[in-house]
Amino acid sequence: MKMIKAIVRPEKAALVLDKLCDAGFRAATKFSILGRGKQRGLKVEDVYYDEIPKEMIMLVVEDSDADKVVDIIKEEARTSEEGYFGDGKIFVQDVERAITVSVGKEEL
Repeated sequence: MKMIKAIVRPEKAALVLDKLCDAGFRAATKFSILGRGKQRGLKVEDVYYDEIPKEMIMLVVEDSDADKVVDIIKEEARTSEEGYFGDGKIFVQDVERAITVSVGKEEL
């Protein structure tokens, strides 16, 4: 199993989740975060924004589905054909176990 954590622009989160759901990946967690990337924030006129609002989408999928999920996120989270700074980041991690609390069963 793989855990995929995607940090995306707030205006792209709903579209990413919709496309994941359409592809059969309905179980996901989304939460609002603040952060910055390599560009170290954003300066607009005289105001410097050190932390920028983002959304994190997190889901666990079978190994065989990980590339498909990553491709969906990359496609939907990009702001243009070339992309721009701040479009986001995707992290893929191994998951040793997943346990459904209600039944105590090891499963996704």
